[in-house]
Amino acid sequence: MTENKNETAAPAKNSEESFADLLNASFRTDARINVGEVAEGKVISIAKDNIFLDLGTRAEGMIDREECERQGQLTVKAGDTVQVLVTSFRDGIFLCTAKLRQSGRSDWRQAKDSPSLTMLREAFAAHIPVEGRVKAVNKGGFEVQVMGQKAFCPISQIEKRFCQNPDIHLDQTYSFLISQYEEDGRNIVIGRKELLQAEDKEKARLLWQGLELKQVREGTVTSVHDYGAFVDIGGIEGLLHISEISHQKIQSAQEALQPGQKLKVAILKLDQEANKISLSLKALLADPWTIAGDKLEVGAEFAGKVVHMKSFGAFIELFPGVTGLLHISRLGADRRLNHPKEILEIGATVNVRILAFDAERKTLSLTMEEPEEDFSSELARLKEKQDQDLKTGSGTMAALLDSAILEK
Repeated sequence: MTENKNETAAPAKNSEESFADLLNASFRTDARINVGEVAEGKVISIAKDNIFLDLGTRAEGMIDREECERQGQLTVKAGDTVQVLVTSFRDGIFLCTAKLRQSGRSDWRQAKDSPSLTMLREAFAAHIPVEGRVKAVNKGGFEVQVMGQKAFCPISQIEKRFCQNPDIHLDQTYSFLISQYEEDGRNIVIGRKELLQAEDKEKARLLWQGLELKQVREGTVTSVHDYGAFVDIGGIEGLLHISEISHQKIQSAQEALQPGQKLKVAILKLDQEANKISLSLKALLADPWTIAGDKLEVGAEFAGKVVHMKSFGAFIELFPGVTGLLHISRLGADRRLNHPKEILEIGATVNVRILAFDAERKTLSLTMEEPEEDFSSELARLKEKQDQDLKTGSGTMAALLDSAILEK
């Protein structure tokens, strides 16, 4: 019985040891692969866009499917071996490529320099993007590691426009083009700007196909000037002129907008040949003349603000976006004026009355003069009284007027 117990216990012990071995093996890497090295990969699966490889490590390798296609047909199958260059490691997968080898040297290992330098030299010659990770910010640019090699990216080449905050690019992985390869790879200069501009050009081409007049688009203000602002509506910039920002008069677009601001705009004009788009923010805002409505009528009095002055008069804002002209002859002065600034100043509040109103043209004529006293009703009453007195034979018009004045 004892022997049977020992025999039973032995397999259990062996089973535990086997499990431990398997567990340890699962955490052990059979071979170490570094970015920039050449590896042999066995095709283990083929997906719609990628091909996955067994590189003999715990992490799998991956290449773009199109690299193994010729005239739309796959040139590899599961189980085949592919020679690749490891370009980066991301999200637990080695990203690889065989593209440059196909157009250049048949075996990178035959090169006198390292496989990664051979790859970078061929990428430079073929103007093909390479992937790099930003490692440090230095004077004038960035130190970037590309396929295990050190490269330099000028600060002017890391973004489409001027880079205001270099630190945001640290530890980021991007695609770069090699603009300079010298001294056998000891001087490698790279940049992103050309790639970013190419992406924008393709986005713009697709975006133009869907643009229409009066269409409303989400946009981001990219720059602001006195005359207006440029707004990115998804890969194309359009001009938002100062006259289309608000119903209220503003002196500079910088009063209302700032770079980075998000807003909705309407498309006013499209000229694809000239690559010009005119935008409007005002078109999406409620018309203040409509809001003012019945308040605007001849004879109505308001306290308005002086917003602008010319030699011929002053412009008075009655409501936001509703402005009328106060002619210099209507300032109510008891002397001749050469300019409204002699008695008015910008920002001052003045009491005005509407003399004329054209709703269709959205114009107002204003005055500061006191209204003339209206004697029409009094004269009508006196005329009626005169007619009655004439019938009875008493009273004259002059006498009646004298009488009315004395009564007042």
